[in-house]
Amino acid sequence: MNNDIACQSKWLTGFIALTCILSLVTIKISAAPLDPDINFDGDGRITFHTGQQQAQIGRSAVQPDGKMIVTGTRFVQIGGLTGTELSVRRFNENGSPDTDFGVHGESRFSVRGNDAINMVALQPDGKILLALSAQEPCTNVMYFPPACISGSGQPSVQVSALARLNTDGTLDTTLDGKGFVEAGDFYGGYAIAVQPDGKMLLLGTTSITRARIFNWKLARFNTDGTRDASFNAGQTVSSRCDALGYALLLQQDGSIIVSGDQGVFYADSFANPGICMERLLPDGRHDLTFNLGQLFTHFGLNVELRSLAALPDGKILAIGRGISTTQSPHQSGVIAARYSVNGVLDASYGHDGTLFLPLAEQYTYVGSVLTRNNGIIAAGLEYPHEDQKLYRTTLLKLSPDGLADPAFGINGIAHSSLTTDILKDFSIDKKNRWIMVSQSVLPDLNTGGLIERYRGENMDGLPVAEFYHAHLDHYFITADAAEATAIENGSAGPGWIRTGNSFKSGGSSPVCRFYGSMTPGPNAHFYTLAGPECELLKQLQANTPDTEKRWNFESLDFDSTLPTTSGIGGICPTGTTPVYRAYNNGFARGIDSNHRITSSQEAILEVTSRGWINEGVVMCAPD
Repeated sequence: MNNDIACQSKWLTGFIALTCILSLVTIKISAAPLDPDINFDGDGRITFHTGQQQAQIGRSAVQPDGKMIVTGTRFVQIGGLTGTELSVRRFNENGSPDTDFGVHGESRFSVRGNDAINMVALQPDGKILLALSAQEPCTNVMYFPPACISGSGQPSVQVSALARLNTDGTLDTTLDGKGFVEAGDFYGGYAIAVQPDGKMLLLGTTSITRARIFNWKLARFNTDGTRDASFNAGQTVSSRCDALGYALLLQQDGSIIVSGDQGVFYADSFANPGICMERLLPDGRHDLTFNLGQLFTHFGLNVELRSLAALPDGKILAIGRGISTTQSPHQSGVIAARYSVNGVLDASYGHDGTLFLPLAEQYTYVGSVLTRNNGIIAAGLEYPHEDQKLYRTTLLKLSPDGLADPAFGINGIAHSSLTTDILKDFSIDKKNRWIMVSQSVLPDLNTGGLIERYRGENMDGLPVAEFYHAHLDHYFITADAAEATAIENGSAGPGWIRTGNSFKSGGSSPVCRFYGSMTPGPNAHFYTLAGPECELLKQLQANTPDTEKRWNFESLDFDSTLPTTSGIGGICPTGTTPVYRAYNNGFARGIDSNHRITSSQEAILEVTSRGWINEGVVMCAPD
């Protein structure tokens, strides 16, 4: 072998993100977000077999312990008709099948015999919830209006359904005695959400898209599968703005946000009002204080709303696909909008609150996740050669203010090379690694599943560097190498220097980063593990006007581990190093509060000798 690079990156970006062999020596070219995670089956990817050409790979989810749920369907023959059974697989964090789940890591079941899984959610107790569409196998005899006849000679009607699996993959029969419950008064089963009390929300529709009749339906179920009589008297709630519903969001006060669109393929871009967001009170009534119950957002193009996300400050992000018919050829890409907690469009986001970033003539939005600093990574699929069945995965990174992030890929966009793999889902795990689930064609022409895990924004092993400003007597830490370099180059103003102290990022819990303000302050940063203290500060931020001193949540900055016991004399788990925090007692002294966070006991002794207060062990870093 010569010294030429003997491999090729899947990703066509502004950086190299792969492991290559040079002269028989494995060399890591970079630590970029699209570097494969070598802790996942050695090369960052696994392929599994379905044994069928007709099988389909579907939605996925990542458990808090790092295990991955991947769903799909398998074709079966029922009474001479073709149907589907549902498949749910679980994989260990290292990519191996979880043999404690189902049979050899897979659980199969049916509801009506021709079913599909549209969404996966996880309960706090580890049980797995599935949003389904279910229908008896049938033969189409008429397409508009649609008519499909089952084996019994009766019309086959699609319904929505919920299914729940135990942690071992068996159906949880405490749900309606069967492990699943149907909602016969609407179809689709597009989305689910689990409330803190365990009650389950199921979103579907009674729309007839070709006839331009749009109407989402929402039902709430008790934990045993019965309809919740305290939610709209046990009946479904309907859309008041005549929209398809695809996304659910629970707010901290128990309110429910439902959002959707009016069907991109049959909508007139001039007449289409875009997306409509509605808020329900916890009892199912429409909240008329939320823009009189109907919040329309116009994009000037056809749109499909697919995701809602809540930001730490309560603001709401809506994300999906847009198609512009005013360009030739037509362009499709990502749309997004940001709102206040009460539904007011945030003009500081994108362009007056909304954005549309065209990506390709043929583009399908698949999913999105929030970045550490509350930006967005949106994943989708381009098919520039549809006749050749070749596709490429496209990632778009948006900054927190709704602009393409120039530091990612090329102008915020990263494309994979052309492949026959079809991206089906995109998610993030607790360590901020990116996980892509795709459907592939195996050499035997059967359907295969492909799971890829990338470094993403995982910070394990990166140094958390400390800076000091002598005039302010303030300390600052960061695990972001680019931010550290920028500070050294004067981006935060003159006077900041490295102290030489650092500790490693890595652990089971993210660290919340807060900043006050220049005015009224405090003009400093504060760090705490995600948990009660972080949530308290977020709540105080929500309840304190920005004209008063408060801590404002910025991001999840790096990772660390909770001490076995915290405070003075605190103890860390084996394999970790104590990280201490000292406070300058700024509130009592009438100056900006500041903290020094370091693994150096000598550094803590130095500041306490100057009147700072030792708060003891607050987190534990890898040795």
